[in-house]
Amino acid sequence: MPWGRTIGFAAAVVAVLWSALDAGFAGSPAAPPITSLALVVLALLFGVGAWAMRVAGRAERAPLLAGLAIGAGFYAIIRLTLPS
Repeated sequence: MPWGRTIGFAAAVVAVLWSALDAGFAGSPAAPPITSLALVVLALLFGVGAWAMRVAGRAERAPLLAGLAIGAGFYAIIRLTLPS
């Protein structure tokens, strides 16, 4: 798997999630903590999708899905461990 692409997708996902959920642009409040649970579920779904693409012989799609899984999972962990 091309790890450079996967890490790039993960970094982009973290940046988008931060700007959408916690950046506070235009005075919007941060998302509630329960949002982290939804991010964990999304990370699991994307991870299963990456695995399924590898098994099904569509390995060219796996880096995108793996990056989405890593990015969503990493951001969920950040939101759960850092104080509000």
